[in-house]
Amino acid sequence: MKRTRDGSAKGVTEYRKPVQAAELWRGEIERLAWGGKGLARDPDGRLLLLSAPLALFPGEEVEAEVRWKARHGEGKVLRWIKKDRRRVPAGCSVASLCGGCDLWEAGGAAGELKRSMAADLLHRQLPELKDWRYVPAPLEARRHRIQLHWDGEQLGYHRRSSHQIVPVKTCPAAADTLSEAIPRLLDALQGKILPQRAQRWELATGTPEGRVVAIDEKDHVWLLESDGWHRNEAATSEAFEGFTLRHRAGGFFQVSPPWAVVAFRGVLEGWNLKGGTLFDLYGGVGLFSALLGKRFQARVLVEYDVAAVEWAKKNLATLDLDSECVASDTGKWLAENLGAAEDLILLDPPRSGLEPEVCAKLQSAKAETLVLIGCDGAAFCRDAQRLAPVWKLVDLVVLDLFPLTHHVECVGLFRK
Repeated sequence: MKRTRDGSAKGVTEYRKPVQAAELWRGEIERLAWGGKGLARDPDGRLLLLSAPLALFPGEEVEAEVRWKARHGEGKVLRWIKKDRRRVPAGCSVASLCGGCDLWEAGGAAGELKRSMAADLLHRQLPELKDWRYVPAPLEARRHRIQLHWDGEQLGYHRRSSHQIVPVKTCPAAADTLSEAIPRLLDALQGKILPQRAQRWELATGTPEGRVVAIDEKDHVWLLESDGWHRNEAATSEAFEGFTLRHRAGGFFQVSPPWAVVAFRGVLEGWNLKGGTLFDLYGGVGLFSALLGKRFQARVLVEYDVAAVEWAKKNLATLDLDSECVASDTGKWLAENLGAAEDLILLDPPRSGLEPEVCAKLQSAKAETLVLIGCDGAAFCRDAQRLAPVWKLVDLVVLDLFPLTHHVECVGLFRK
């Protein structure tokens, strides 16, 4: 838009494309696309991408509200006309409203549906990749962290595609101790025992699940005890076979830690990774350094979160793992010609994936093995393509670390 010298937009006419009117559409789901979208086809040949509050199965007939664009349509499913016989009743009373889970009613077919979504993405984005593995989540996998919203009257999750609150008093996707703590958090808010301002709250527990903490948006922590909530800054402990990690309450950690550690350990041990120095980039509090343990002679952990780095130092020292832990932005710390042939570069970036400068600097690395972990499949594929001039993706394992959602974790092994 043109502006005058003083920055105002006076006298400028804006042109916007008109919003297309919604129309009802009926038809069959052809297959599942990445992100849990149902891909359908109109009789005139145009493609449709349909979202739904519950799981979609290929072959189901639905009625949807659709808006057409130039070459395709997008919409949301309003009701099912013909349902797949594998569909089962949701185990959550607000499944059709809550924005937290989108695979309720999939039942035992959830793993098959998620695998088909991943296959759709990989076929389109990494067509040269012929072999990869999918590992479904066990039925007992539950979340050890949940985010709730309080508006001054109601406590719950956001309604799908909205900031309206769906009140909840239990959550079957969460660990039992967290689900049972929701009414007690609500009572404390309504009783004005905890801060009253509208805000996001996190409930979290460690491994094994036990003590529950509530964290507000200012990172103040309350511990749930028999007589109520009490301020407490004690660390959260995550105990696994062979090692224990500690981190600040509310600090980033795996959503379902017991299952995540089993899954990651199986992948990394299967690849028999070992050597000189492990460069653990975006390293958090040291999970992957701990998992690889004595397989490497030394470790360099780089993490932006200063508090996480301090915990990483303590955790790895307790495990007698020789480590250098650096508080820095990975892109700024990463140097050209990183490492030597026998070293491993392991990256576990945020959901947005690797920054372009990181991919560029990795092209000159001297290390000959790289592991990339991505909690967004599309970002992982993009980064694999950026690394491709030098790094070949030789194995890929897709892990279901986020049960009842369409999200997966990609773990890729790259060689020079």
